[in-house]
Amino acid sequence: MKLGYDEAGGGRVLLLVHGFPVDRRIWVHQVSGLSDLRRVVAVDLRGRGKSPAPTEGGWSMNTHADDLAETIESLGVDQVDLGGISMGGYVAFAFVRRYPMLVRSLILVSTRAAGDPPEYKTGRVTTAERARNFGTRALAGSMLPNLLAEGASQQVHDEVLAMFDAIPGATSAEDSLAMKDRPDSTTLLPSIAVPTLVIEGAGEQLLPAGTARDMAEAIPGARLVSIPQAGHFVPVENPDGLNGAIRGFL
Repeated sequence: MKLGYDEAGGGRVLLLVHGFPVDRRIWVHQVSGLSDLRRVVAVDLRGRGKSPAPTEGGWSMNTHADDLAETIESLGVDQVDLGGISMGGYVAFAFVRRYPMLVRSLILVSTRAAGDPPEYKTGRVTTAERARNFGTRALAGSMLPNLLAEGASQQVHDEVLAMFDAIPGATSAEDSLAMKDRPDSTTLLPSIAVPTLVIEGAGEQLLPAGTARDMAEAIPGARLVSIPQAGHFVPVENPDGLNGAIRGFL
């Protein structure tokens, strides 16, 4: 499985992994805004956008990580600076476990290492059923208020809704179940041996308070940055703020 992607720039690869339930376009401002610094590659995970839809479901975070490894090989590079937002962070943790030699540095945006508690797992199943039966757009009403900071512009809402509309319901269902079954990555954090940047939106409403701080403290030498005027979907809410943080880190 080799993934479709958008890219710009040259040199070292910055590989960006989107969250749930969106696609590569959440990184559109980073692809353009950081292309003078890196060869920025924003992938579509399997089942959406430019990437193939497998005939069988039942994938996992490890499956997504394996897809990334195949894609990196096709890019012809030995290592990448790896960035992931939300579910993309879960994929990044799986990738670090399976392919640590391919990671030059790590950027974790709006994500967490802990696994889902029982009530979250129940919610993932409900989300999967709703997406499969009614499409990804049906998730917007309950999700958007927690994904975007108060005061997010109509343009940002429209950008996110356009991504929701484009994701097949079956894909979102499989992703939801894969997140439910992902392992806890808390014990992985102290072993991460590459430079790491942890980013949170100052207006984060989805993750528990202190999530980013605790994660940064557990990763040796990690840097923590809070981006103002942004909630969970930092890349589209405050792209200039995020780009500045990533630029300084790289």
